[in-house]
This record gives sequence, C-alpha cells and structure tokens, in this order.
Amino acid sequence: MAKKNFKAGIDSLLQSSISEKKESDKEKIISVKATYDYNSEQLAKIKAIAFYDRKPIKKVIGEALEAYVQSYKDLNEAQKLKP
Repeated sequence: MAKKNFKAGIDSLLQSSISEKKESDKEKIISVKATYDYNSEQLAKIKAIAFYDRKPIKKVIGEALEAYVQSYKDLNEAQKLKP
C-alpha cells in the first residue's frame, strides 16, 4: 500500500471554496435577524399562504413588505407631483 502525501494540509482543500465564497459575498444581500410581534390570526394566514405557495414564511413576509414599500413609494410620488 502506497503512503499518501498530506504536505499541503487542510488549507489546500479549503482554498478553492474560500475564494469562491469571497466572490459571492460581494453580490449577497445582507439580511438582519429581528423579532416582531404578530397578530395570531395574521400569522396563521401568512403560514397558510407560505404552505400553499410552498415558500418559506420569511419569503412571504419579505414579499409582503416589498409590496408595501413599493405602494408607499408610489403613493408618496403621486402626492409630491400634485400642485
């Protein structure tokens, strides 16, 4: 049985994955963990939507927040344009 050469060590095994991770981090959106209180009925509805759409609850809430922010921007833009 031949003796294996382990001179390169673990660093050589991890080097390619580390460099790939650094490149993908530049494009990654930073997320923040936060805790909020929800109405139990609203949360049940959000969970049902997530279940039927086969999406994580986090994604459903994110889409809802994005829609709210967009509608808020649209409403305020319209108000600013009124003479």
